[in-house]
Amino acid sequence: MLDKGYNQKLFQEGRWFSRRSERFQRDLLECGIPKTFDAWETLYHYGDPANGIFAVLNGGVQITAPADDGQEFVLHREGAGFWIGDLALFADAPRLVTIVTTQETDTLFFPNSRVAKIVKANPHYVREFYALTQENMQTALRIMANLAVTGSEKRLVLRLLHLDEGSSKQGDWIVVSQEELAGMIAVSQPTLHRSLHRLADLGLIELGYGRVRLKDKQALIANCQT
Repeated sequence: MLDKGYNQKLFQEGRWFSRRSERFQRDLLECGIPKTFDAWETLYHYGDPANGIFAVLNGGVQITAPADDGQEFVLHREGAGFWIGDLALFADAPRLVTIVTTQETDTLFFPNSRVAKIVKANPHYVREFYALTQENMQTALRIMANLAVTGSEKRLVLRLLHLDEGSSKQGDWIVVSQEELAGMIAVSQPTLHRSLHRLADLGLIELGYGRVRLKDKQALIANCQT
C-alpha cells in the first residue's frame, strides 16, 4: 500500500495524473513501487529496453539524448509531477533518452508487467496513457520551437522560464550549469555568460554556482516580446 503523502503529492501537481479519472488513478497507484535515488543516479539509459514508467514525486531529473556525432546533450529538466517512460513501453522499443537525477529524488516506478495487467483488464486505459505521451510530445515541441527563436538572449529567457516551470517548486533555484544551459540554447559559453550577467544586472535573475533563480518573471516575459 502506498504512503498517503505520495498520493497527495501526485494529486496536487495539476498535470497529467490529476486530470485522469479517479478509477484510473486508484488502479495505477496500486501498481507503484516507491524508489529513492541519490543525486546523479540514472533511472535509465538511452538504448535500454523499456522496463516501466517513472513518476517524480520530489527532487528533479534531467533528460539527455545523443546527437548524430554521439555526444550527449541535456535537453530539459523537470521536477515533481513529471512522468516519463511511457513511449518506449507502449512502443515496445528501446529508450530514446537518458534520465538522470539532479538531486536526491523520490519516484514511483510502475513496472511493465503491472501496467500491462491493468491495461489488459481495462483496455480503454490505453487512452489515458496516450494522453501522457501527448503531454510529453507537447513539451518536446515547445523546446524545439523555442530553440528556433531568433536572438540568443530571447532563447535563454524562454528556456529559463520553461525550466522554472519544471522545478519542484516554482521560484526556487534552477539547478543547471552554464555549460548545460549553453548547450540547451545552442550558443557559446561566452555568449551565454554575457546574457546571464546582463539579465542579472537588470535585476531579472539571480546567479549562483551551477544555478539560476528568476526574480521577475513578468519582466522576463516582456523582455522576450520586445
